[in-house]
Amino acid sequence: MKRYGLLLGILMAVVLAVSAPVLAHEDCDDVNQPKVAGAEPGKTVDPQSNPGPNVTIKLFQYQPGRILVKPGTSVTWVNEDEIFHTVTAEKNGDFNAPLDGKGKSFSFTFSQPGTYAYYCDRHEHMRGEIEVR
Repeated sequence: MKRYGLLLGILMAVVLAVSAPVLAHEDCDDVNQPKVAGAEPGKTVDPQSNPGPNVTIKLFQYQPGRILVKPGTSVTWVNEDEIFHTVTAEKNGDFNAPLDGKGKSFSFTFSQPGTYAYYCDRHEHMRGEIEVR
C-alpha cells in the first residue's frame, strides 16, 4: 500500500511541475492593462508594401523568432494564444501594437535596412527580431 501512495505522490509532483509554467501566466491576464498607443492591430502601416512572412504568437513565443526580409516588406504577427500580447519595438518606438486575444493581427512595413528587435510588453521573455537588408 505504501508503494501506491509513493507512486501517486510522484505522479502528482510531475503533473504540477509540468503545468506550473502554463498556470503562471494566467494571473497576469486578470490585470487591467492600459490601452497601448501606436499602430492599430490589423492595419498595415504602408498599404503599398510587399506582403511578407507571418510571425505566429503561440505558447508565449514568437514563431519564428528571427526573420530576414528585404526593405519594403510587410510582416504580419498573428496571435494564436487566448490572452493579450503586444508587439513592441525595443528601440525608437516604431511600433507598439496590442493583440488582445486569439486571431488578432498586426502588420508593419519595414522600409529601412537594419535590425529591429521587439518583445511583448506583458511577457518580456517573449522576444523576436526582424533583420532588413
